[in-house]
This record gives sequence, C-alpha cells and structure tokens, in this order.
Amino acid sequence: MITLIRNEFYKQKREWSFLFLLLLSLLPVLTGGAGAIFNNSTKTLADLFFFMNNQFAMFFPMVLFILVGFLFYQEYKNKTYINWITYGYSKRKLFLTKVSVALIIGVLFAAILLLLFICLIFALKVTGKVSADIPELLTVSVGFLLEAAIIIPVTVCAGAIIINLSRNIIISSVIGVIYGFASCFFIGSEIGFVVPNGFAYRVAMYFSDRTSYYDNPIRATIGGCVISLLIFAILLSVGVILFTHKRKIES
Repeated sequence: MITLIRNEFYKQKREWSFLFLLLLSLLPVLTGGAGAIFNNSTKTLADLFFFMNNQFAMFFPMVLFILVGFLFYQEYKNKTYINWITYGYSKRKLFLTKVSVALIIGVLFAAILLLLFICLIFALKVTGKVSADIPELLTVSVGFLLEAAIIIPVTVCAGAIIINLSRNIIISSVIGVIYGFASCFFIGSEIGFVVPNGFAYRVAMYFSDRTSYYDNPIRATIGGCVISLLIFAILLSVGVILFTHKRKIES
C-alpha cells in the first residue's frame, strides 16, 4: 500500500493542476487578508475567522471534489485504466490508494491554509489592524483542524464515488460545486448536524464564539459525530464496492 501511494505521488509530480487547486483552497485567507489590509478599522480575530471559515466551508469541498476526481480521471483520460487495474494489486487497494493520496493532499492544503491564516494574523497584529492573542489563535486553530478532520474524509469519499460513476471530470467538478454550495444551506439549521459539513462548520465556530453552537449541544455533538462517522463508512464502502465491480470498460 505504501509503495502504491509513493508511486501515485511520483505520477503527480509534474501536474500543475495541484497548484491551481492549492490557490483555490487559499482563497478564503487571501480575500480575507486583502479586506483587512485595505480596511481602516481594527478587526478582531473572531471577525476574520468568521469570514475565512465561511469561505472555507464553501470552497474547500469543491477543491476536494476536483482533487479526487482528477486523480481517478487521469487513468480514464490517459487510457491507462486497464493497465492500472492489471498491475497485480487488488482493485480495492488501488481505490484506497487514490483516496489516501487525496486525503493526504487535502490535509496538506488545509494545513497550509491554517499556517497562512496564522501568518496573516501576526502580520495584521503588528500593523495594528487586528486585535488577537496567542491563546485565542490556538483555540480557533483547534476548531479549524477539527472541521477539516470531518470535511476532508467525507468529501473525498463522496467525490471518489461521483468520478467513478461518471468517469467525467467536468461532471464531477460541477457536482462538487453544487455540493459545496448545498453544504452551506445546513450551516444555520438546528438539525444541520445530520450533514457532516454543516456540523463541521458549527464545531469550528464554537471555538471562536460559543453562542454560535447548537441550542442542544449534547444532542448535536453526539449526533453529529456518530452520523459523520457513519456517513464516512458508508461512502467509503460504497466507493470500494462500485470500483471493484467489473464494468464495460474492462470487458
């Protein structure tokens, strides 16, 4: 499995598409930073995190959909699918390899975004454009990491299913955009914890503003965690089953 993951990264080393996806994933911080720099008023850390997290909740799922879609689509586009599945490894391992690579890259993108956000806060603090302290920054960072830990695996598995059903990166990308926007509809709902991305957003915002969490926090937290794990397990299982099933392209 490690060898397959290493080989997968080796295949991607000359792909500039990942740079575009990285820049897209950094948009929340870049736009938020630009707004803070050109705004004469002093912002709080909570204000900037609120703006960044709203954008992250919408754009990052789109990035993940395109990312995992591109990893699988390469085999269809380059007509290497048949050769790829006859390497001598099970199709289950090949599927999990692509998903694992997407997860690793997704985590790296999220980590880079968080580091950029931290650097932005320090830069704005030096110029007097933001009021923040280190404990507060560490607190919101924990919230963001928890949010990413929920969004990334669920979205990657969903994206893997769509690309292998459609075998079309355009269709997969369009559905990813719809998925990103649709996820935001559940952010403000009291039953939004049944949707992993909506639940992840509220978890992150809790670390910035506790009043933004659910009215029934125990039900929402337990329900959100259980449902998110269940949905992840279901999506992963469905993805494996669909991919291992013989299709016309293999005949």
